[in-house]
Amino acid sequence: MKSIKVISLDMFQTLVNLDRRTMSMWNAILGNDCSEDQANSNQARLLEHYYTIAVQMRGDGQFLLTKEIYRRCFTRLFSTYNIRFEPEQALDILVREHSQAELYEETEDFIRYILGNYDVCIVSDTDEDMLPAFYTRYPIRLFASETYKSYKNDHSNTLFQQVIAHYNVQPAEIIHIGDTVSDVLGAKRAGIQACWLNRLSVPWTLDNHNDPDFIIHNLNDARAFL
Repeated sequence: MKSIKVISLDMFQTLVNLDRRTMSMWNAILGNDCSEDQANSNQARLLEHYYTIAVQMRGDGQFLLTKEIYRRCFTRLFSTYNIRFEPEQALDILVREHSQAELYEETEDFIRYILGNYDVCIVSDTDEDMLPAFYTRYPIRLFASETYKSYKNDHSNTLFQQVIAHYNVQPAEIIHIGDTVSDVLGAKRAGIQACWLNRLSVPWTLDNHNDPDFIIHNLNDARAFL
């Protein structure tokens, strides 16, 4: 394995846990008597709309801010299920809950560990005001989709290309750690080593050509190969 000089990190479900904010968001939208099943069902529908719009957008070579995608998602969801709530207000709640997402237990120890040995950045498919601010306490550079008008696995692959250009290293000297297929595919298309953070221990279903270089179940597992 080529020596690693740069560690790139995804934000949501990698460094911070959004699952804990789901109930809070849907309570604010549907009312405090909203059940966990209702919250989870609506969240699944919201994300289904998100991926539908994102795939169409990628196919059209279009770029939309993450907030604009979610605005359209809420509009569709509320119309389909006759939910009487303003999409714009729901979007404000979603942004707030994202920005308040809590760190995973091992996150800060892992960040302190890698900062002593590597350049570290965050690569996130998110608007900047949705990001929790904890990372600003550290010398970590942010590469956000809002800034570069690109998402991790779109046709331009601009986000990862910007990481390579900024650090002026060989792509194989960078490793990206993230929890989604886009994290793995986008990194590998750029020649960057890809580490899939598989907290739920689900199987990788894509063909061998697209396999992640490493699979871990929490951030500290990465210490074994760093």
